Amino acid sequence: MSGKYEPLFTPFKIGKTEIKNRIVLCAMGGTSLIEDGKFHEATAEYYIERAKGGVGLLIPGIAVIQDMWGRGNWLNEAREAFRGPVKELMDEIHKYDTKLFMQIGAGMGRVLAVKSGMAAVPDFNKDYAMCAPSVLPNVWAPEMMHREMTKDEIHKIIEAIVEAAKLAQEAGVDGIEIHAIHEGYLLDQFSIENTNHRTDEYGGSLENRLRFVCEIIKGIKEACGQDYPVIVRYSVASKMKGFNSGALPGEPYKEFGRSLEESPAVARILEAAGCDALDADNGSYDSWYWAHPPMYMPLACNLPEATYIKQFVDIPVICAGRMEDPEIATEAIANGVVDGIGIARQLLADPEWSNKIQAEQVDDVRPCIACHNGCFGRLFAGLGTSCALNPAAMQEEKYKITPAAVKKKVAIVGGGIGGMEAARISALRGHQVTLYEKTDRLGGVFIAAAAPDFKEADKNLLKWYIKQINDLNVTIKMNTEVTPELINETKPDEIIVATGAKPRTLSIPGIDADHVIEAIDLLLDKKQAGEVVAVIGGGLTGCEIAYDLAKKGKKVKIIEMMDDILQVKLLSAANSNMLRELLVYYNVDVQTSTQLCAINSNSITVSKDNAKTEIPVDTVVIAAGYVPSAPLAVALQELENVQVIGDADHVGSLLDVIWAAYDVALKI
Repeated sequence: MSGKYEPLFTPFKIGKTEIKNRIVLCAMGGTSLIEDGKFHEATAEYYIERAKGGVGLLIPGIAVIQDMWGRGNWLNEAREAFRGPVKELMDEIHKYDTKLFMQIGAGMGRVLAVKSGMAAVPDFNKDYAMCAPSVLPNVWAPEMMHREMTKDEIHKIIEAIVEAAKLAQEAGVDGIEIHAIHEGYLLDQFSIENTNHRTDEYGGSLENRLRFVCEIIKGIKEACGQDYPVIVRYSVASKMKGFNSGALPGEPYKEFGRSLEESPAVARILEAAGCDALDADNGSYDSWYWAHPPMYMPLACNLPEATYIKQFVDIPVICAGRMEDPEIATEAIANGVVDGIGIARQLLADPEWSNKIQAEQVDDVRPCIACHNGCFGRLFAGLGTSCALNPAAMQEEKYKITPAAVKKKVAIVGGGIGGMEAARISALRGHQVTLYEKTDRLGGVFIAAAAPDFKEADKNLLKWYIKQINDLNVTIKMNTEVTPELINETKPDEIIVATGAKPRTLSIPGIDADHVIEAIDLLLDKKQAGEVVAVIGGGLTGCEIAYDLAKKGKKVKIIEMMDDILQVKLLSAANSNMLRELLVYYNVDVQTSTQLCAINSNSITVSKDNAKTEIPVDTVVIAAGYVPSAPLAVALQELENVQVIGDADHVGSLLDVIWAAYDVALKI
């Protein structure tokens, strides 16, 4: 084998088990094969697609030995229902020479997503759910305290995990990943001094704090044999300054969790206990953006720490955390600094990532943009994990693209993301597609959204869309405004209006002044901001603009009329928390519950608590959101073959736009 990315496609061993290449699909929340005590068929399809896509090792999302509410034990209640379907899945996975390790978790501890009213949830067993190594505050609701686990409870968890591992082995599963000395979950809380205040054999010294996980490793090895691989999900450093306080990249801080200095000793103890590999990254729920890096994080953000820890162990180290750039990944493997490349959300966005990289078709990879809307945002909203860019993720059967029964002429009006997605799916289904764009650029408002330097993946997404619709021979009419006359002349069978949105207009004195800039004009470099800037609107666009300006040395204020910033649907806490901390780090002055009253020649007048204040500024940036813009839909309202999608219908997120386009195109 030869090729630019050849090192990524060389085999390596975890224990005595050979993995065909260096690509590891890391576990993600909401992607477990076991849901509600049952084998999850839709998730199985998801993993089969990734095996077809060339992944070497699959690690499904956490299978807890008892669900977080204490309502049952999937292992004891569903042994036969589990063993048969998993055996069938493993037979299918192995057709592609792919391996699968089951991730088994001990529990959540203080990171359990509880709220004060959670006791009202049916079957909620608060006493069971609210356990931890010691009395600790909950991450999500710090007023709620977790109780200290008993030794008997610890022993029962160890026994149950060992039993689960044996069951997985009997079902043909290739290995086990223990969840986790990672991200601040229960076992991680036991391992860290500041979250383990016990005085028994499970607390105190480092060896005692790691006793829980080591007894699990040894128990699995004893039950399943020394050659059965057991790996550990491992955070090299916690990156936390305290409870609910993370450390940003490059920020000086004192480690509250696991330090880089202590980490080698932890890794060596795990190896001595029988751990066959470390699946490594950084972070905790208190610094969630390290374990689940948003677009504000650099690529390969955890590679330095993974490289560091590899020096101290003789077992493979897998590195996860924005590792999807094949140049970076290949160099890491070629130089021997890590042994495996952990890819997660990129494989939600594009199940064929591995095959495309091996074939050097990098431009055909649909890039993950680290937005977390479709994965974490949907998961925490109770909607199930998927992908903002790929509705078929975790819904493979529902969103399967099939040839259209009747081939039609489809006119798509608007060359933004929604229009291009509708064109792509329609063309894939065999329709004759014409895409109309009234400007000289495809991309719509997403061109501006992708402008900041931390939005490189967004820029790549635009390039990907343009390449796909060109490769599919979509007819593209640029600089063409569609009118009823044009529609009457061309006579399409179906019309999709995807004309997007326009900035919301504010009725404020001074709004037309020269030093007032619309967010979209600032992002497109049509106008420049002065040294002191007021950003009107604390939504995602406003906060990202404020961060970008402050990072460039501007003095920035955010004026938000609501009682908090970033009140955005499906915005993940990983993204929100990091952006909030970046605003603090760069000294952005955030003023909430504050109304803009007037824009003056060198100041703005605002009102809060019925008191008016004048704030000196050089520039005012309006980031007050968007409103639908679909005049053509109004002009064509008497036609039955017109469908309005995306922001032209109602303003939403990128997920809303892409999913609406996909849905409409799938039904034509």
